[in-house]
Amino acid sequence: MNSKFQLFLDTVEPELFRKATSDLGNAFYHKTSDETVEIVYFSGSRVARYNGPVTDDIVKFLKVCGWEVDCIELDELSGTVRIVQKSGVKNLE
Repeated sequence: MNSKFQLFLDTVEPELFRKATSDLGNAFYHKTSDETVEIVYFSGSRVARYNGPVTDDIVKFLKVCGWEVDCIELDELSGTVRIVQKSGVKNLE
């Protein structure tokens, strides 16, 4: 059997999000308010999206491997992730 498996995760649970990511992919984030953030982690066979509160663990994760962007668009039908960064990188504080 020659099947290719892919993972798509959409969660509000910080620990589940972190366990689904690794250092092999890229993480992009967009602050949706002072207290919430949308993050999309992308690697060749994995997309994990987190949309929830900004916890200490999430801040640590983003400081290590996150890129702040202006817009994240995820199209599940076509299997594409569109990232737009018009402004420079900002601090998550």
